[in-house]
Amino acid sequence: MQGALQPVIVGYGRAGRDLHHRALRPLLDPGDTVLVVDPRPVPPQPGIRWVATLAEAADVLHTLAVPMRRAVFHLTTPPAEHLSGVEQLVALGARQVIVEKPIATSVAQARRIAELSAEIDIMPVSVWLESTTTSVVEQAIAAGEIGRVSTLHMEQSKPRFRRNLAADDAHTTAFDVEFPHQMLLVLHLAGVDATVESAVRWQMSSCDRYGHVMGGAAVTLTHGSAVTSTLLSDLTAPIRRRRLIVSGTGGQIVADYPLSSDDDYGQVRIRGRGDRQIVRDLPLSQFLKAVYDSRRGLRRPPRGDLDLHVRSIELLDQARRTAVTIPPQVTLPQLTEIASWQG
Repeated sequence: MQGALQPVIVGYGRAGRDLHHRALRPLLDPGDTVLVVDPRPVPPQPGIRWVATLAEAADVLHTLAVPMRRAVFHLTTPPAEHLSGVEQLVALGARQVIVEKPIATSVAQARRIAELSAEIDIMPVSVWLESTTTSVVEQAIAAGEIGRVSTLHMEQSKPRFRRNLAADDAHTTAFDVEFPHQMLLVLHLAGVDATVESAVRWQMSSCDRYGHVMGGAAVTLTHGSAVTSTLLSDLTAPIRRRRLIVSGTGGQIVADYPLSSDDDYGQVRIRGRGDRQIVRDLPLSQFLKAVYDSRRGLRRPPRGDLDLHVRSIELLDQARRTAVTIPPQVTLPQLTEIASWQG
């Protein structure tokens, strides 16, 4: 990799293997090796060197004459393990870490990670903030295409029955799945001065097990900017959807984000007009490129600092604690109205 930065992926599950490593590959030079840290052995393959612990990774870096300050650690372990991972990296003398979202599972852990940023450069993952689709939306807003913004509605829905039935699934509520992405985006667009007005959740009916409430959830926020945001995630939906609707005094923007890495295009249109803008959009790849370029002094760091992530976790924690459980038979068109319930 140009600039002699050494990627180290800590945790080689889905996030480490299928997201971070896949997004890193276009940034690597021929012959580059990614160091992978995971207690489970990783089968030998070109471009990967596996070790079981962070201490072993530090030893390998020393052997390769790579200073710890030139290693970029991708912390892609489960969120409950992020704090201990950052603490270990600080103790080993690491200087750069990318932390997958959500950065923690509790407000206390998130605040502690923010404190540790005085000792290590922490960049939390904020993919929608580096998305090309988001940039097109922001340009339309700035150009006055829809007047003054009044409401945001963000939906990330998908069928998630199989993973919910798995006893080892780390998530216990719908607020843990898609909401970290959504919350970061609306706080970026409408402001961090936000209050949870209401939150509802529903079960997967007979598919729910282990006491989890994983059917879906909706949250309504009010922002100091006078914008109201509604977040929705239905994990019983028959199709996938990643859609942002921005309503203003003079129109409405509809933005559809890429559904997966299989088709990396977003679409943005202004409702009532015949045209739409279709853009190539690889949010995680763009985010990681921005991180590495910023480490080499080529550009500013990507958007989405630790303060934004801590605020997001605070609001999600409040929504989780105050959510009202509603019947799973409620239909999607009713959810925006339900999200305004006050309990």
